[in-house]
Amino acid sequence: MATELFTGSSGVVYSGSTAIASIRSFSVEETQETVDATHMNVNGVTFRTNLPTFKAWTATMEVFWTVDDGSGIADKTEAGMLQPGSTELTFHFWPAGDAQYELGYTGNGYVTSRSISSSVDGVVEASISIMGTGPITTENGV
Repeated sequence: MATELFTGSSGVVYSGSTAIASIRSFSVEETQETVDATHMNVNGVTFRTNLPTFKAWTATMEVFWTVDDGSGIADKTEAGMLQPGSTELTFHFWPAGDAQYELGYTGNGYVTSRSISSSVDGVVEASISIMGTGPITTENGV
């Protein structure tokens, strides 16, 4: 049984080699589609036979919406890099940080949606959705 637990507060996401600033949370989901390959059985009721077909992955990120952090480098949530479009990006997801030997995930994908929300008693936030364009693989921190 695994005994090491991790906190999400060290998590980080990169778009290419640039860390996405002001990130609050993220999730990555991998899915596997199946097709029904059940055939007629003369011996009575049988279980369905399902065969795997396509795999896919998606991700979402919640970030604080900012335009410039004062360093002269515009935050990617508003600078155009993390808005829907036809530019394929490479993403690196590190659930517990990118230190040496930490486990992360990397894959290429498109930003498919971005919504910005504002409330009188909160900070302006953005929610970003990503659709993978190929496999998502594991990687180790350096």
